[in-house]
Amino acid sequence: MRVPSTFAAMTLAVVGATIVVPSLLVAQKTKPVSATATPENLVAAPKAATTLATAAKKTAEPMRLTTHSDHARALLGDAVLYSGNYRLDECLKSLRTATSEDANFAAGWALLSYFATDAKESAEALAHAQSLAGKISPSEMLLVRWVTALKKNNQLAAISDLNDLAHRETGDKFVLYLAGRWFVDQHDTQRAIPLFEKVLEIDPEFTPVLNRLGYSYAAAGDMARAEALMQRYVAAMPADPNPEDSYGDILFKAGRYAEAKEHFERALKKDPAFGPSQHELGDVFAMLGNQPGAREAYEKSAKVAANPRRNLEYRGSVALSYVREGMLGFADREYTELVAEAHLKKYTDLEAGFHEAMALYQADDLSALKHLDAAETAIREDADLAAVTRDEHMALIRRWRGVRSLHYGNAAMAEVCMHVLEERYQLTDNEWIGAQMHALRGALLMQQKKPMAAIAELEQTGDDAFSLDLLARARREHGDGAGADAAMRQMLEIHASTMDSVLVVEPARAKLAVTASK
Repeated sequence: MRVPSTFAAMTLAVVGATIVVPSLLVAQKTKPVSATATPENLVAAPKAATTLATAAKKTAEPMRLTTHSDHARALLGDAVLYSGNYRLDECLKSLRTATSEDANFAAGWALLSYFATDAKESAEALAHAQSLAGKISPSEMLLVRWVTALKKNNQLAAISDLNDLAHRETGDKFVLYLAGRWFVDQHDTQRAIPLFEKVLEIDPEFTPVLNRLGYSYAAAGDMARAEALMQRYVAAMPADPNPEDSYGDILFKAGRYAEAKEHFERALKKDPAFGPSQHELGDVFAMLGNQPGAREAYEKSAKVAANPRRNLEYRGSVALSYVREGMLGFADREYTELVAEAHLKKYTDLEAGFHEAMALYQADDLSALKHLDAAETAIREDADLAAVTRDEHMALIRRWRGVRSLHYGNAAMAEVCMHVLEERYQLTDNEWIGAQMHALRGALLMQQKKPMAAIAELEQTGDDAFSLDLLARARREHGDGAGADAAMRQMLEIHASTMDSVLVVEPARAKLAVTASK
């Protein structure tokens, strides 16, 4: 799965979707299909496969959970399996049932906070987990502390707590999986891959890891390993559409659209109402230039969306398709409707995200700034939002407020935005905030005719398409033609139906195609 197009460039990354933060996962109404037994503790008893895996299982010990209910304990394991196979509704249902059966089940409350899409439910679940601190095991305490640090946007504490938990629970595949998953979401595949490999030593057919490890190797450029893992994932869940969808997604990201389309269609043969694959078919049509076909697919996906939130996300791709065609009035109309619905349903992060999307494509700086102001208002008015959600949206808002102010001639406002981003990054060590800070600082330095200094900043923004485009320009102005070409190649290797791609990557790719044809 991947995050729908409007948000892929605005959220933590994802796997299974693009970056996938828990709040953007979809749920389906089927039981998780896995070779894994129902967990007795947080870890289920896996089947033997190889000598190495068998040896690992002999020493594997599950994390001790403090609960009087065996059913609640089993539901916790089910919840992790559900989430790992892209079924968040079932995941949340399992966790709600587990905590209702044992109100003192701290691990259940912690994971409910972690996965919940509703900000109020997440905050209340976390408070409940924290209230049980004196009644739980040391490892459970680390789990609660990790989720708390995440929600409060204390990245150093989150990394420390997660490392401690993983070191304590080296035989618990669910703990190791959750740790690896989070590192993937932080774009740290070097830390994630060894954790995932360890899980497969414990249980070679643990499907959430087959999925995520496949994405991790694809992100690292090792498509041979990625495809081998996806083939194992498909074989482990032959009746389920998600493995085919994930396989299609890594091929899509590699620019292999025709092959990706085949896998999305296979997923839909298994489940014609599987919204993610219907949506991703739309992405294939969009990338191939068939915008009416893309919109038709997006609208179909919205009709079969697993929940109201996902419906709005899918419809955001309809709006994006109008931006791609330059039909900005139609895009404005679609996004305006989505903003109103998100506000009504109290999906504050989506409401802000739609305003952020509109700000990016506005030709007029003042219009863009108004949308950024509206996004900030939505974020600030929701007291239940986790600090990390608020901080990351505000980082994006400040970056683009700074860029637009600079373009409008208000360098002083751009400097203010820069200083606030610096302060937040120093306080949180959040790499997403850091990337926005470096992007704005690079833009400021380019405005000041300091390409060499700008290069150092823009090189720290990862695969941000806008920054890669500016980096190519900065290197060229500094006399580094080869470096400029390398930045352009990196940008052109981005295959994603996102606002960044529509506004930067796709026009550059089209221009290159015209040049090559002459």
